[in-house]
Amino acid sequence: MRRLRRILGLSLVALGGINWANAGGAGALDQVNVHVSAGISPNTLLYRFTKEKGFYREEGLDVLLIQAGMLPGIQGLAGGSFHFSQILGQGAGAVLRGLPLKIVMVFDTRPLNWLYGAIKTVQDLKGAKQIAVSSFGAALDQMTRELLTKHGIDPQRDVALRALEPTPSRLAALLSGAVEAAVLNQMDRLIAKKNGFNELLFYGDDLEFVTAGAVVAEKTLSQRPDFVQRFLRGTLKGFLWLKANEQEVVPKFAGAMKISEGEAGEVYKSSLKIMSADGTIPRGLQEKMIAFQRRSLKIEREVSPEQVYDFTMIRALNDDLKKGK
Repeated sequence: MRRLRRILGLSLVALGGINWANAGGAGALDQVNVHVSAGISPNTLLYRFTKEKGFYREEGLDVLLIQAGMLPGIQGLAGGSFHFSQILGQGAGAVLRGLPLKIVMVFDTRPLNWLYGAIKTVQDLKGAKQIAVSSFGAALDQMTRELLTKHGIDPQRDVALRALEPTPSRLAALLSGAVEAAVLNQMDRLIAKKNGFNELLFYGDDLEFVTAGAVVAEKTLSQRPDFVQRFLRGTLKGFLWLKANEQEVVPKFAGAMKISEGEAGEVYKSSLKIMSADGTIPRGLQEKMIAFQRRSLKIEREVSPEQVYDFTMIRALNDDLKKGK
């Protein structure tokens, strides 16, 4: 726990130069510590923009976005250092291993990731080519293994997977030639493309997979339901605003990602294609996600969707917003 506190102390950042503390009047607000992934992506920006728009303040919340590694983040969520986590892959995996957590909101239904490389085709990876993925066991690692298998490549024998975090480290490894291929997000994919690397796979073409949203400890959900509800209401407002306001969001993407508005527009349109309709996913996809992770983590016992997902609050909030409440 001492090591975790030290990590959190080093990882607390004012993303994009924003003063997340909002010192003016912050004493009247309930502080919320949210674990977000390193790097800049539409999912992390969704949280940032929701805060900037004042949706959390309207709910009486002062949201602090904290970058930490995936494992320390989930451990911190279970231990109480975080109230929520954005990371659904590790969150669901932790539930399958017995941690008392629940996924209460989902942002995406397909992965917005690409495999880029110095080689020309995915088949050229055979022969122990090195691929930079995220932390072993995380969503990107699991998805990469699944996709390689679909394309006739044994992830254990035909290639060498390297766990590299945070996300920019994978791009750096690709640019330097330390690896032959790397799993990239939207922003890093644009840089790789500009530098002449080839798109080998788009994960969203082949996989349904949820990666981001909100995970909470069952203890928080049961003991502080109003607190959770206010956080989810603010997040849902930001989620729906982002989906419906292209002209306002695209310039924000461009500024945060330091890319042109044309490139930001491409990022935005790609994001819309894979976002969930209302912050939930259907039961069929819940079951598919659980089956996928049970295989990946070698979990033999049966796990029901109710043990991993709880969309009761987010569904009620959607109904309230439709009624104008």
